[in-house]
Amino acid sequence: MGMFDFLLSEEKKIKKNQRRLVNRDAQPEDRELSAKWLADCGSPNSLLALLSRFDMTLDHQLKNQGEIEYVYSLAAYQGEAIVESLQAWLRMCRRVGTPLRLYQDLAGHEAAVQMVYELLEKELARQDFKALKKKKLLVWLAEVRHEGAIASAAPFLEDFDEGVRYAAAEVIITQDDEAGRVPLLRALANPEEESNRVKVRVTEVFASRRWPVEDVEGVAEQLPEGYAVRDGRIVSG
Repeated sequence: MGMFDFLLSEEKKIKKNQRRLVNRDAQPEDRELSAKWLADCGSPNSLLALLSRFDMTLDHQLKNQGEIEYVYSLAAYQGEAIVESLQAWLRMCRRVGTPLRLYQDLAGHEAAVQMVYELLEKELARQDFKALKKKKLLVWLAEVRHEGAIASAAPFLEDFDEGVRYAAAEVIITQDDEAGRVPLLRALANPEEESNRVKVRVTEVFASRRWPVEDVEGVAEQLPEGYAVRDGRIVSG
């Protein structure tokens, strides 16, 4: 810390330490000191500043991961005191993986699922061209079976990004629920779907589960090579 830092207000100290924490050109020891100061300060704003380290990456992956885990441990030690700041950070961050893991550890699985639903709804409303966050959220949700997952993921079957569409399909497929049949079928029948990867994945699911396809038109024309519709179902060969 600087010689005259005692003259700064708490908010100015928070901003100073946050700047150093996310400065790639700062010495690792200085970033660590700033992380510790922000954790020890313990105010909502200082904890929010501490969490901002999760959005910054270093070129050296081992050093970066070591710093991330150090900040993770400082944040986790705060327990319930950091949950509100963590919720706020999840709503504004770009890299959602580590803070979402922390949130699940502190608030529990169900709270994490509900937060993912909220964040996906927010991403859907934004409709911008940054796909990373929504893709990561959907990939996370694809490992979960939950009653709200299909409704949350289905709108992303029409996303501009192929990776997002694929991840949304995986969420719905993971649920192994008849309720996912129609959203997947409409995605398969969509003549604007250009991704062979998406088409093949959904087609394989319909063929293996023997789901009917007669209630949506245009499916047969969109099937990938090697598949056909027979007796109202998709078959291979």
